Amino acid sequence: MAKQEWMRKAKKLANENEKKHQGAPFGAVVVKDGIIIGTGVNEVLTTNDPTTHAEIQAVREAC
Repeated sequence: MAKQEWMRKAKKLANENEKKHQGAPFGAVVVKDGIIIGTGVNEVLTTNDPTTHAEIQAVREAC
């Protein structure tokens, strides 16, 4: 995958999350060796947990 494809994936995640009314339009991906190993979306409002930002969710999944 190219960098542009990774960004498109993050934007798609953000848009889908916003359409579901589950949070602000933020999406993130973690890439290792050219492969997406983690994804995340903002879930702060739905979980009442300030640590559930998109990038943190993506890192958690990657770990």
